[in-house]
Amino acid sequence: MPEIILHKTEIGYRLKNGNKSLLKNLNLKACKGELIALAGVNGSGKSTLLRSLAGLGKPLSGNILIGDKSPESYGKKEFARKVAFVSSEISGIRYLKVKDLVALGRFPHQNFIERNTEKDKKAVNSAMQITGILKLKDKYTDEISDGERQKAMTARALAQDTDIILLDEPASFLDTANKFALYEILSDACIYSGKTIIFSTHDLNIALKYSDKVWLIKNGNIYEGAPEDLIYNKIFDDIFPKGKIIFRPETGEFSVKFEKKHAVKIIDEANDGIKLRLLENALLRKGFYNSDEESGLIIRVYENGFSLVKGKNEYKGIANFYELLKIIY
Repeated sequence: MPEIILHKTEIGYRLKNGNKSLLKNLNLKACKGELIALAGVNGSGKSTLLRSLAGLGKPLSGNILIGDKSPESYGKKEFARKVAFVSSEISGIRYLKVKDLVALGRFPHQNFIERNTEKDKKAVNSAMQITGILKLKDKYTDEISDGERQKAMTARALAQDTDIILLDEPASFLDTANKFALYEILSDACIYSGKTIIFSTHDLNIALKYSDKVWLIKNGNIYEGAPEDLIYNKIFDDIFPKGKIIFRPETGEFSVKFEKKHAVKIIDEANDGIKLRLLENALLRKGFYNSDEESGLIIRVYENGFSLVKGKNEYKGIANFYELLKIIY
């Protein structure tokens, strides 16, 4: 049985003068052991959907089932043992050590008699170890960076040891290396611990490489499927307004499309494919493209640098890309 089921669900806001609907007629499911990327442009309803799944807002209509019952049917502690939620808002709690923040995840498993047991300590230390923040355990949360606090909040969710983890933009404050590390952690939690994890993201180029399934919000609808299914069916092709952002199905990545304005002839004397490709990319940023047509611009690529013919002027002994591009531009 799926861990999460949405049936004819409508989510949005309840306002004094009426409801503000964001997404309608949602029919989705999330199964045990799945890592699901929730994607869409800003304001499309990602955070509202996650908060509805976390029991922090009722759907406007339809049903949400967590396990075999609705979020409001659970007791508070019972639900907290089932679902962990990490908001995109960075915790502003002062005078709280990192290890104590992570330990908050153990609260649903404790009572007045049993607190901070060996099992609790092991879960907290394991979560900090997995997320790479064990060295920060005795620091206060206002002494660490936003990215480190974000990892601490993820560690808190792991320490909570729930079947379901919901994460709103968990990688937004992380550098590239830590983003990859985070998705590895989430993927491993699904594979080896059978957790169901749904995370919202704008980092589609990374997220698509790890996710088992994507919930893609586009034009008020949600498209559900494996990344490869959505790619093959061209669902990603027009997710962003037409312009410079394009989707390359062969790599499953988004990239920038630069306008080709000025031809330049490149002669590769070095026979170095990587250097040639880097040069073409650098030139394209400013609208120059490699062509055999006569244009008054000729670049020769050597092992130790470049030479350039620009109109009647010739420049030799150019040491690096930066110097070459300064002359051309």
